[in-house]
Amino acid sequence: MNTTQKSYRFCVEQDAPIATLEAVLAIVRRLGLELRSLRTTLHPQGMDVQIRLAADDEEPLTLCRMRLNNVVGILAVREMPSLVASPQRTAAG
Repeated sequence: MNTTQKSYRFCVEQDAPIATLEAVLAIVRRLGLELRSLRTTLHPQGMDVQIRLAADDEEPLTLCRMRLNNVVGILAVREMPSLVASPQRTAAG
């Protein structure tokens, strides 16, 4: 069976980043998606989130992105070709 995988990147406003991230994970769970990876980076404007998800079909992944765009506190969900390596890892590597 083939699985479809998508990586999304978005920023969470600094007002309530943990509650917003919990809402994101609830959406992933309700859609039955597989969470492959989750990276967060804090910065003064909020939290940068990179998430990689997998499903048997592309439709639930597209629905997930649409639902993420509707969560209060999430700014501009972008689909990424793959997760971006952190600067520390690329400099050390």
